[in-house]
Parts: sequence; structure tokens; C-alpha cells
Amino acid sequence: MANDPQQDLSALKDLAERFAERELAPNALERDRFPFVEFDRAVVDKAASIGLLAPTVPEAHGGSGLNMTGLAVILESLARHDASVAAVIFVQTLARHFMASITADGFDPKWRDTPSDGSNLLALPIYADPDEPPEDITVVAETDGFTLSGNLDYVACLPVARAAIVPADLDGRLHMFLVETDQPGVAFGEPVASLGLRACPVADLVLDQVKLPLNNHLGNEKNLEIFQTLADLYRGPLTAMALGIMRSCYVEAFHYAAERYQAKKQIIEHDMIKRMLADMLAWIELGKAGLALVCQAADQDGSPLRTPVLSVQELVTRAASQAATDSVQILGGYGYMHEYGQEKRMRDAKQLQAVFGGSPIRTLRILESAMEGS
Repeated sequence: MANDPQQDLSALKDLAERFAERELAPNALERDRFPFVEFDRAVVDKAASIGLLAPTVPEAHGGSGLNMTGLAVILESLARHDASVAAVIFVQTLARHFMASITADGFDPKWRDTPSDGSNLLALPIYADPDEPPEDITVVAETDGFTLSGNLDYVACLPVARAAIVPADLDGRLHMFLVETDQPGVAFGEPVASLGLRACPVADLVLDQVKLPLNNHLGNEKNLEIFQTLADLYRGPLTAMALGIMRSCYVEAFHYAAERYQAKKQIIEHDMIKRMLADMLAWIELGKAGLALVCQAADQDGSPLRTPVLSVQELVTRAASQAATDSVQILGGYGYMHEYGQEKRMRDAKQLQAVFGGSPIRTLRILESAMEGS
């Protein structure tokens, strides 16, 4: 008898929830102190050991071969407890999926295959627009390879990675390169104390006449299309992280409002609080519907329409930021205290809005894709 897809998703959600409750929730606020505490590599090792590090990678390369719906289920569950760790999983999954999908040959297979622990992590500039090459990287093509120089700002997972996937302009077109972090000419700055998602560390990459072999060129025309298609596919699971933050904001705000009193009545009885909580519920329901729409389209067609997926990402991440802000207000002074966790969710939600180019760029892309008839 064939497996029931809904039962499979339920089992996947249970796995992710158990992991999040046991491994993420207890130390989420401590991890949020990065870079003033050590990167929690142990939690990444545990995620890898149960198949959560890069679950969309094909089984032949050490993944589980999940589709975007399955990845969204995982990331939403993780983000409810710690969106920072969900962001690490997001980066590793996208990077490994790209490496396992491209046609370039000759480089070390360890960059194609998902490790069974937190070793050989990859870095990726997820806060950049995937359609545009960075302006500060120069590439010189040579007979036996390439020479890269310049700076790439705000690269996710760079402080703990063994290699970075670096976009660069070559002859007026976007190309991709694999740069190992321990080779001559590679350096990076101190880890950045980012606004949110702090346990997914970021740093600035500096390249000084870095020599790369031909095999480390990942960006022929076909491979570039693969990366840009994957970036659009992954906007759905990215939206799932925002939905997970919204869910946890609502639960925390609801319980607080139901248990506290002001002016001799429960906070939840005040009309303004009711409206805030009702808005959160409406945003959650709309987010669920939009997420299901774009993930199902991605899984069926393999290439989602840009206008819907960009719109869902923009509106749900924007709603998550507003829900997190409202939940801080509902908690009053406690909402701004780190130990209550709500201000962390607010910072994480705002940081999430910057993924794949940020809100202003995304809104322009929505209009451009609509005008192109996509």
C-alpha cells in the first residue's frame, strides 16, 4: 500500500517538533547571545544525525529527498522554538541542494554530499538579491582558473563554514564560485552581532587575489538558472519560518493576556488587545493558505510563478514582523526583556524580512515579474 502523504507530513512534523522542544527551546535565549557565546555546533550535529540538516538534498548525496512542502513543515516547527537554528538549516539545505544539482564536475564530493554532523558547513549570502551580482567582487579569468578579489558583506554561516558559495560578476553576467575558507587570500571579519537570527552567524568575506581552479566555477548558464530557480523554490520554506514565528508570538501573547489583569479585568478583555490577537490569527490563516499554495506549486511544477511566491514571502514576512511587534506591546514592559523571548522573536522576524534582497527590492521584483506576465 502506498504511503499516505498526509501521514508522512504528520510524522515529519512530529520529528521536527520533538527535536525543537528537546534541543532548541531550552537554550534558545542563550544561543541568541552569539557572537558573545560559542556557536552551538552540537545542536547542528544533532539535527544532522536525524536527517534535518539538508533534507531536500537527494538521497544519493546524503539527504532525504524531501520536497518544498516537507521542508516547510520542518522549518515552521523549528522556527516556533528558535528561528535562528531554522535559518542555519535553511542555509545548509539551499547550499547543499544547489551543489547536488549542478553539472560542474571535478571538485571534492564532500561539497555535494550532506555531512552526518556539523562539519563542512557551507556559507551563502542569503541577504543578497539572488538575481544581481555583488558590485565589490572582481573576477579575472585565466587559462587554468580564476582570480577573485573584493568584499562580500553579510554572508550567512561564514564564521563556522568550511567553504562559501560566492556570486560574482564575470563579463556582465552573474556567476557562482566555490571558495574554501582556509585557502590563501581568504579572510573574514569578526562575526556580526546582527539584529536577529543571531545563532545563524554572519560575517563579511574578504578575498585578496584568491586563486580558484576551473572546477570551482559553479556558474555556467545552466547552473545559474538552477540557483535562481532554487532561490524561488525556497521562498516557500522561508515563508514557513515567518509563519512559525507568528504562531509562537500569538501563543505567548494570548496566554499572557488571558492570565494578567489591568483595571480589574483580564488584559484579553480589552478591545485593543482583542483586535491585536484577532489580527495575528487572520495573518496566520492567510500565511498557511499562501504557504500551501506556493509549496504545492513548487512541488508540482518544479518552478513556481514569481509573482505569487514573491508576494507570499513579502506579505507573510511583513505580517510576522507586525505580529511580533504587537505581541511585545501586549506583554508591556516584559515584552522588551530578553528572558521572556518575545523581543527575540521581534528581532528574528525583522531579520527574516531581509532574506533574498529585503522588502524594498522584493516589492520591485513583484511589480517587474507581474509586468513581464509571469
